[in-house]
Amino acid sequence: MAVTRVAVRSEALAGTAARVSGVADDVRDEAARLAVLLARAGPVRSRGDASPASLAAWPRAQLSTVAVIGPAGAWGAAWALDALAAQLWVAARCYVEVEAAVTALLRGVRAGTDLVGRGGLLTEHPGAVVVVTAVEPTLPVDPQRGLLGAAGLVGAGRGLDGGRVRVVEVSAGDGGSAWVVVVPGTQEWSPRPAANPFDLTTDLRAMTGDQTLAAAGVAAALARARASSRRSTASDPVLLVGHSQGGILAAGLAADPGFRQDHRVTHVLTTGSPVALLPVPSGVRVLSIEHGDDPVPRLDLTPNPASGSWVTVRSPARGTGLDVGSHRIDGYTRTVGVLDAAPRGTFAGLDAWRASAGGFLGRPVRSVSEFRIERGWQNPGS
Repeated sequence: MAVTRVAVRSEALAGTAARVSGVADDVRDEAARLAVLLARAGPVRSRGDASPASLAAWPRAQLSTVAVIGPAGAWGAAWALDALAAQLWVAARCYVEVEAAVTALLRGVRAGTDLVGRGGLLTEHPGAVVVVTAVEPTLPVDPQRGLLGAAGLVGAGRGLDGGRVRVVEVSAGDGGSAWVVVVPGTQEWSPRPAANPFDLTTDLRAMTGDQTLAAAGVAAALARARASSRRSTASDPVLLVGHSQGGILAAGLAADPGFRQDHRVTHVLTTGSPVALLPVPSGVRVLSIEHGDDPVPRLDLTPNPASGSWVTVRSPARGTGLDVGSHRIDGYTRTVGVLDAAPRGTFAGLDAWRASAGGFLGRPVRSVSEFRIERGWQNPGS
């Protein structure tokens, strides 16, 4: 899965502008047809069959025609649509420039990481393999109440040190199961890849669309958890949740056709993650939570898609600048808890996302599995 297309907003704006311009043309065409019909319906004096009453009413009919068709009517509406289309074309052109800059930057990042990778930094060793080990689960969860609200999903990401991933199986209510996969954020900051793959190498490689061992480990963890369940079926829904790098990996897996072929991904929840460039299909419902003063979600230099399937909620900044401290998962857990407690309708789209994710929230927990994801080497000396 490669991030190669950035020009999604300019294309959408240009397409909308073209459709609006087409509607304007249709309105003008209909106005012209109406004018012809009204003209034909007027008094025909040459035949002498126009009554005095119809002759007297004709001026009023003409005024009505002007009102319906003229500047205050259909023609005016068409001109307004033309003006809107022009504004959309200008906005699309602006996005083209922005997207070109972002594309160039991503190419530069990839070229830079490839160059550094020649020295063994910020790159996967050719002999690197993913090692997945089951460990004792540590998630404190009420097995009957399950994961409560979106805050419960985000909070399930706490305590995943040492490269651990959580997989929670909940009762789907129809006898089947639903699966929540919780992916941690960056844990190692050395540019030289070591055992823990949730590191700076994965950050940069995932951002540029490269395959990563961390993502492969998450996929393997889910596959192992499902294989150990007697109730797992191919139709079970899967929700991927991640903070920071974990959100990048979650959205990346949701955008990966190979992963979706093995797992029916229906939902993604990210917090503090730069995920706007990942081509998550519209059939997956995405909720992205961002703090206004958190610099990390802005690293991709473009806003998240605004659509019926992707909802972004950004809390206002607490100060006048950016604050790295606002990136912590504990702060995001509290923020999402506030969102959960807010009256319905407070945040556009949030209620719909939560309703669609009802099969995962507050459901009895059947199992909790945790796996340590590690980077191994087949030929470490080569």
